[in-house]
Amino acid sequence: MKDYIDKFAFIKLKTMDDHFFRFCARAGCGKLIPPYKNGNTHYCSDECYDENKRIAAAEAGRKRAHQLILVRNDDTLDELFALYQSKFYISAKLLIDRGFNWDIHSGETVINGLVAKNLIRYGYTLFTNQTVQLWKL
Repeated sequence: MKDYIDKFAFIKLKTMDDHFFRFCARAGCGKLIPPYKNGNTHYCSDECYDENKRIAAAEAGRKRAHQLILVRNDDTLDELFALYQSKFYISAKLLIDRGFNWDIHSGETVINGLVAKNLIRYGYTLFTNQTVQLWKL
């Protein structure tokens, strides 16, 4: 979810004498940017700028962490796929012992009538009896 507004998304309103009212680009602020501020600024104050920068950095950190977990999960499936391929059902304990994160995946695909969770190069289907089938995408 995007909690901040892109730095170029500030609003200008034209007045009758060709001056513009500029509003702060930080989500939830909406104050006027003072006329003495540089024409390229998108924020009404340094506090709004810092807050927007903090939110953007936190969002980038979350995305980076998600991608790292996705790569680690994919490497785990690569290791197990080399041993078992998709012919065999394996125990979910093998994945748990390797620190597999079940919440992180990049999407879902239907393979042979089964819903598989996609990673990068591999996918998996977790069955109710705690067995897993691996798929190469």
